Amino acid sequence: MIHIETIDLAPRGITLPSDRVGMVIAQPYLTLTNNEPYRCTPAAKAGQLAVLTATLDVARAAPHGAPKTHFTVFPEYSIPGLDGVAQVQAALEADDWPIGTLVIGGTDALNKVEFATLAASPRTYLNTNHNPLPRIADNEWINCGITWAKAADGTIERWLQPKLSPAWPEQDVAYQRMFCGNSVFTFKGAFENNTQYHFSTLICFDWVFRSNNQQAWNWVLNDLRRQVAPGELSLSWFFVIQHNPKPSHDTFLTEVGGFFDQNIVPNVRRDRTCLVFANNADLPDPGRASEFGGTSLIFSRQAQFAMPTCYATFSNGGERFRSSTLLLPYQDVYFRERGACIHSFVQVNPASLNAGAAGRIFPVERPFVFPLNGTVDPRAPAAEVPSCIKWLNDELDALPSLSVQYPAAVLAGQANNAHQHSIAALRAIPAQSTTHAVKLAASESKAKHADEWDCIEAEAVEHLIHTIDIIDLGFPHPVVGADPAHATAVMNGQTVDLLAIRGTTHEACIEHSKIFLPLPRRQVLLVSRDRDNTPWRQKFGSFLNPDTPQLGKERRFTDPQGGSLHLGYEKLLDSFRHSPTPAAVQGAINAELVA
Repeated sequence: MIHIETIDLAPRGITLPSDRVGMVIAQPYLTLTNNEPYRCTPAAKAGQLAVLTATLDVARAAPHGAPKTHFTVFPEYSIPGLDGVAQVQAALEADDWPIGTLVIGGTDALNKVEFATLAASPRTYLNTNHNPLPRIADNEWINCGITWAKAADGTIERWLQPKLSPAWPEQDVAYQRMFCGNSVFTFKGAFENNTQYHFSTLICFDWVFRSNNQQAWNWVLNDLRRQVAPGELSLSWFFVIQHNPKPSHDTFLTEVGGFFDQNIVPNVRRDRTCLVFANNADLPDPGRASEFGGTSLIFSRQAQFAMPTCYATFSNGGERFRSSTLLLPYQDVYFRERGACIHSFVQVNPASLNAGAAGRIFPVERPFVFPLNGTVDPRAPAAEVPSCIKWLNDELDALPSLSVQYPAAVLAGQANNAHQHSIAALRAIPAQSTTHAVKLAASESKAKHADEWDCIEAEAVEHLIHTIDIIDLGFPHPVVGADPAHATAVMNGQTVDLLAIRGTTHEACIEHSKIFLPLPRRQVLLVSRDRDNTPWRQKFGSFLNPDTPQLGKERRFTDPQGGSLHLGYEKLLDSFRHSPTPAAVQGAINAELVA
């Protein structure tokens, strides 16, 4: 049996807005010890304390636009020991930390002495009836969740909640055991419209843990039912703080369906509940990851939010992001960034929505992504992050230089330098130029928006980068993002608009270019690559006009396509592979263009 204890925050003056709350969630990358008790390693501790500072600074500044950050959330294991607890405490005690706010977080492993010291601190509460300190064995450590509240009079209180059940890595241990708690706190208080809010927190595996064949969240619901029977109440938030390498595992997501099933404990309404999954990161910097991340907000199928097609910072989840369809019936706000960062946003209360077209609103507003560890990255700009920016920068992380594919080439070293320059240039282009660049490069793409980009678009970006890299070897650095072209390059004293398009055939690439490119302002060079990277043969016809002028010659203004040139990528690649000097690259390209 799991005991539920309810804390009334109303006498403490913690009144929350009924329509929107400000929320900040840390998503740090943790370096924990390999063996139990699992703690932040000594080498990483200073960095993790800096994460707390950065997150608390963002929360204090409230960039989301709400009057204050009502909830600040740190995932499981992310508060390093008593030093981390003291740092959060000090921030809340400062005069500039707003009253009427809450902080939820998880500590790394505390030993029995540390936990007892924490529990004995002023205004710190532990349900000792069901988590008595003498029950903690000397060889046990505690994975602890903490909820802080700063009351209207500035008083700060905190409630300690030991994890109920170990996850497999915490259970399959050789030396010490994790202490299993036996209670959960629920909190209630007043909204500004005189209705009540209720929220509770579980720690990672506790979300799927069963006691007496009943889920931990079900114990919470049943306790709320007993409080209001025969009436009803609404559960406002349910937080699950995690250190979870598989946040979209079927076992984890299946519980969402049960949680939102209103036939289970029907008088505790969840149609207005925001289920918050707050997880740690898989990478120390922003990037594409296969584990951890997945910080998200989930709402019931009855919530009447409008869900965007391809919004900044968050997606609608689904199989593309979850590798699962289990949440398709629900409204899933899935934050795309799985690397280390801080999420800041306004969360809209489903109960505040108005019916009809005038009430169409997204569940999250101003979803900003802030950097950690001094990172400078387009995916964490302290602002919203368009999907195309996130996708392209993830792709650029993994895109190899030609020097990797052709290490024996004489110019391999110079190619690597050119590649780094091209990557940096593409990272700097704005969102609209990013979308244009990818669509222009991928003639086979059928994607409606960036959340549908995949292998076709990735191969096209690779072609674009390598094209720019090779041009960079023989000529001055191309200027990237020069809409409507991919780049401009100065070749033999002439400014040329550069297009790099990949498709099934060279002819398909030519036709695709006509959709995007208006009347040429100057000469245009198309570098096309077909599916098999076969050469473009002049006998097949030249680009748009059989009388294409040679590079550097005056274009004919009476012929709107007279300034167009065409080069197959296979020949461009040969100019890199077989040239001993950059001058030879330029000569080889010129020779192909005048052939």
